[in-house]
Formats: sequence, C-alpha cells, structure tokens
Amino acid sequence: MRVPLVLVTGFLGSGKTTLVNRLLARRAARGDQTKLGVIVNELGEIGIDGTLLGGETARQIELPGGCVCCVLGEELDQTLLDLIASTPGLSAILLETTGVAEPLPIAWALARPTLAPVVRLAAVVTLVDAANLAASRHLSASVDAQLAYADVVLVTKAEIAGDHDTDAAIATVSSIAPRALLRRGTTDDHASWLEQLLADPPLGEQRPQPTHPDGQASSHVHDDNCRHPDNGPSYTAHGIDSVSVLAPEVVDLEELEDQLAALPGNYVRIKGIVKTVDDRTGGGPPGWTAIHRVGPRVSSEPIEAQDHEQGRVVALGPGVEAEALAGCLRASRR
Repeated sequence: MRVPLVLVTGFLGSGKTTLVNRLLARRAARGDQTKLGVIVNELGEIGIDGTLLGGETARQIELPGGCVCCVLGEELDQTLLDLIASTPGLSAILLETTGVAEPLPIAWALARPTLAPVVRLAAVVTLVDAANLAASRHLSASVDAQLAYADVVLVTKAEIAGDHDTDAAIATVSSIAPRALLRRGTTDDHASWLEQLLADPPLGEQRPQPTHPDGQASSHVHDDNCRHPDNGPSYTAHGIDSVSVLAPEVVDLEELEDQLAALPGNYVRIKGIVKTVDDRTGGGPPGWTAIHRVGPRVSSEPIEAQDHEQGRVVALGPGVEAEALAGCLRASRR
C-alpha cells in the first residue's frame, strides 16, 4: 500500500513546527509504536525537538536544497524513496514546508511516476495565524495559495488575536477556501485532530474516535458550543456521527471518486475498501481499492484483499447519512 503523506503548510510564524512538536509529544507520552516519518523543510532557527522522535517510532529527515516548492527535482524524490525503503511498516509521513512554500507544485511532484506508486497525498493542512493573516496577505502571494489548495485549515493564535480579528480571519479563509474543513482551537486541539487524521478510522466501526472532536465544514467552525447530546444515538460523540455501508458490487473507481468528492463538507472523513475497475489505467479485471477522503480531497490506492471480504465504506462528520454513501456506490456501479 502507498504511504499517506500529510502536507503541513502555512505562512511564517503560523505555528507549523509548534504543532508538529506537540503531535510528537503526545505520541511520546502515549508510547505510540506506529512508525511516523517527519520531513522538515523549515529554514528557521526553531526546529523539531529530537527528544520527541521516540527512537524507532518516528524519523526526522531534513530536506536539502531550499524551499521544497522551488526545488522539486531529485532531492524530494530521493528523500521520500529512501525514507520509505529504510522504514518498513511506515504508517504515515508528515512533510512540513517552509513558510513561503505553495502546496500545488508539491502535489504535482508527488504525482510523478517515481513517487505515485509508493506515496499518496492524503491531505494539505494549512495553518493560519489569526492575528496576522490580513498583514501576511500583503507580504506574499503564497498566503492565498496555501489557503486555496488547503483541504483543512487550522486557525491558530485565536487567543492572541481576539474574537474580532479571529472572526475576520475565518471570513477570509472561507472566501478563499470555501470547501476546506475549518478548525479553530489551541495547538493541543489541532495536534489531537492531526493524530486522528494520521490514525485512519477503522472500517465498519460505528463509533468515532473519542479523544477529541473532528473538524467541521467551513460553514461551521468547531468550538466548545458543538452539540453534545445527553441521549443521542450510540454512534454520536461531540457532534460527530459515524455511519457505514456495505459495498458488495463492483464500481467504477473514477466515478466513485467523483461522487464522494461531491458530498458536502460535513463529510469530514471517508474511508472504504471497494472492488473496482478503473478505465483510466486500461481497465482489466476488478480489483480491491482503498479509498479515502479528507476534506474535499479524495485519494485511492490498490490493495490486496481476500475475495471473501466484503466491501464497505465508513464516513465521519456531523449529520452524515448512510444513504448518501449508498447513493455514491449506486451511481458508480458497473
């Protein structure tokens, strides 16, 4: 299976390295044994805390050659290929960019024939400093580019900015990235959410991860006022529902990806195993495919599965409905 890569971007001072360090601290405190790769492209003085890497459970590599979106030659390819080859069982990769990097060229690079078979872009996570967003947009065009290509936007430093500037920042984000998931919270809140993104929801599980609420669609920013029902259904927690459906029939992969991408923003996270055909790669016999959606981004990868296994799709988010997933599958049937 291809290794999922989460691209962490955001303008200078938005808190990218602080977020990654907090994520690593949470992993270390929990004794997490899953293997995580951390690729750092930050040119500043404050870097990743090496004491948090946890021995064999996390590896940090510094990407040479300057800003990753400017130097997209063999350095990026070789760095990723070496990391994957030297770390058996690698569960995910975090790539932290410089503050002026733009996500789109990096996404193009990850789709090159050298990398596409071994790594998939799972999500672009953009951090926004609520106190300085307005000023930053006048300093660099990369600020808007980072937002425009974001799957998830994490609003940071709201406690410094205050409600007025934070609300203004959220309005700006919503106008530039209307489909992105938008979260407002502390660094620890964001690190908790990022942990859940890296962990992947279990297929068929009817109860969402209980550690912290997932993000919301951009029309609703997550905060402490989200619904917490006293007597809601067992599959609801912190306003996040989990539904799953079986996928017993062969589907067209391209059509299914389009159908899932068209679902509204409250479908925070979707994961599935389905039997598919893909005319984009020359057709051929049906095969098993793992499909993922984070925010509006849908990615997929061929996997090995036993023929007796049943296809299934699970979705997490506020107010998600099983019928919507079933409709996507019906529309994609071959």
